[in-house]
Amino acid sequence: MTRDAFALDPAVVHLNHGSFGAVPRAVTQAQARVRARAEANPMRFHRVEVPRLKSAAREVAAEFLGVAADDVALVRNVTQAAATVLTSVASHDGLTAGDVIVLTDQTYGSVHQLVRRTCERTSASYEIIDCPVGAADDTVVSAYRATLDRLRADGLRPRLVMLDEVASPTAAVMPVRRICAAAREAGAYSFVDGAHAPGQVPARPADTGADFWTGTWHKWVFAPRGTTVLWAAPGVRSRLAPLASGMPPGTEYPVPFDYTGTDDYTGWFVLAAAVEFWNDHGGPDIAARCSDLLDKGEAVVRAGLATSDAPVPAVSAPCMRLVPLPGAAAATPFAANALYERLSARGYEAQIVSHGGHGFVRLSASLYNEPADYERFAQILPEALVLNA
Repeated sequence: MTRDAFALDPAVVHLNHGSFGAVPRAVTQAQARVRARAEANPMRFHRVEVPRLKSAAREVAAEFLGVAADDVALVRNVTQAAATVLTSVASHDGLTAGDVIVLTDQTYGSVHQLVRRTCERTSASYEIIDCPVGAADDTVVSAYRATLDRLRADGLRPRLVMLDEVASPTAAVMPVRRICAAAREAGAYSFVDGAHAPGQVPARPADTGADFWTGTWHKWVFAPRGTTVLWAAPGVRSRLAPLASGMPPGTEYPVPFDYTGTDDYTGWFVLAAAVEFWNDHGGPDIAARCSDLLDKGEAVVRAGLATSDAPVPAVSAPCMRLVPLPGAAAATPFAANALYERLSARGYEAQIVSHGGHGFVRLSASLYNEPADYERFAQILPEALVLNA
């Protein structure tokens, strides 16, 4: 069985692959073998093998994204990628009063906080666009354009536009090409958070029109956590520097990112094993199979709820679905966390989301899921909602 390929607790129903992924046994075993080599001869491994292994990892990631190996840098996670871009833009371009960073209310929480701290440090400001769940692409693009036009009309300078390829809280697929084009027309850089893209939707950073793009392999391509890339368009690569690097100033991108200090990079070194596992189990067809499973699973969960008229995304990612909860259930972050804890205590792991005054459950599907998972969840969820009220 495919489920046996993972070390997941069989007593738990796992419906939130989207947050942290799940690493197959074959990949963790490959990583253990690399760690064993490191411990057998730490000196030679870090001095001789690590540079070669990092270069090979960049080649694997680049091939997956349809770009050249020197087009991508290795980073630990999307939060680090966002911090790198914000810090680099601030230091290279000199963010100051009158400069504005644009994001939406669906921006990933840690990225939002990075923007806030960057603005506090530089005297720049940020603008949050209201991006309602269920908004059509035209509405989303118009909201970005209207905000950028208004800022410029007010004498302010949009400098960086943050957007998600797949929004983490809602699983909405965003019209990234059109938003990046609007940013460019307004004279702003664009940063695409593609955390949920690789393995779920076609991940082609060079085709988005973005200046900066980041994506991770631990969600939908079954790599160990901490396996992420930062891509930059040719014209802006000189602006990028890692948050820490042992390379001399002036060393060309992406080499400084390969020398960020001693750490356990073995997750990167088995990226090829993760991609092989992904390909062996269907590659792009995995997302199609998960979408079919979620169509049925979402219907079962909805049937068990007296749902409100809360909206859902106009276009959802293949491997995630947003199901509205009835009434005021989970409508606040506190209530959402309480419902999560109640479900988790009963052996059900699902992402509970509070967004725009509504509560939702964000369902995921992966190789190890089956229809019975959603049927069982549909039975327990109404009871948990009553107890959570």
